[in-house]
Amino acid sequence: MLNIAGGEPLQPIWSGTLTKMRVAPGEGDAPARYALADGCHDPAARAADLPLNELLGRRLELRFTGEIRCVACGRRTRKAFGPGFCFPCFRSRPEADTCIVKPELCHHGDPAHPCRDEAFARAHCFRPHVLYAALTSAPKVGITRKVNIPTRWLDQGAVAAMPLAELPDRRAVGVLEKSLAADHSDRTHWMTMLKEEAPEHDLAAFAQRLLDDLAARGVTPLPEAERSLHRFRYPVRRYPEKVRSFNLDRDPVAGGVLEGIKGQYLMFDAGVINVRRFTGYRVELHGEAP
Repeated sequence: MLNIAGGEPLQPIWSGTLTKMRVAPGEGDAPARYALADGCHDPAARAADLPLNELLGRRLELRFTGEIRCVACGRRTRKAFGPGFCFPCFRSRPEADTCIVKPELCHHGDPAHPCRDEAFARAHCFRPHVLYAALTSAPKVGITRKVNIPTRWLDQGAVAAMPLAELPDRRAVGVLEKSLAADHSDRTHWMTMLKEEAPEHDLAAFAQRLLDDLAARGVTPLPEAERSLHRFRYPVRRYPEKVRSFNLDRDPVAGGVLEGIKGQYLMFDAGVINVRRFTGYRVELHGEAP
């Protein structure tokens, strides 16, 4: 296969089943640290994580082998559903239930629509959740499990975030976010997020408006000392002026010179790819020698 960037032939670097990239905040002013992770259903068969920050500035190609495997059971499938599942797992696994995407629709305790897995609900849904303000493409309100801070913010490409309130479970925080979304955005416009290094918005003022609305709803905020503003940098050499998106279903090769990583996107000079979108896809990563 020819490499899309031209030049010398590229060498194999890594192979595995795509899942969302691992990310951690950098120390001090350092940018976030990213790594490709193998989402194979069998932990014993997974490839080791591949650190990505060191690959900035190198020509890379992500080559789809044509094989999609369910990350839950390993079944081969023509299409991945939800978070990288085959259709049977999508219909039965608790991780793919409607309330995972829309927590305000939680149906736990409904005898007519029972929870798919009580143990999962106790471990995942009935845990402290945080409502927060974040600056991604613009200020937004969001929610996450407390244990997912700050990873959730990095996955969204937030350049700043502030926790505002803690609630005891996923349904409670989901209902609250839904009510706030009528007046405050809960969306990230991914193309804008990938074009901007630091959007010009006053997150502190946005957070204060949310706090005022929380007070009107009788919701107790976190103590002021716990509502600190978190800021993040990303490993980006250059942001794209125009965003072109790679789609492995249409073209099995995505790549170019790796210019940056933000959110769950690899940013090449020839286009960007949302790694998480292709969870379950078997790929090979090829690159030029350092």
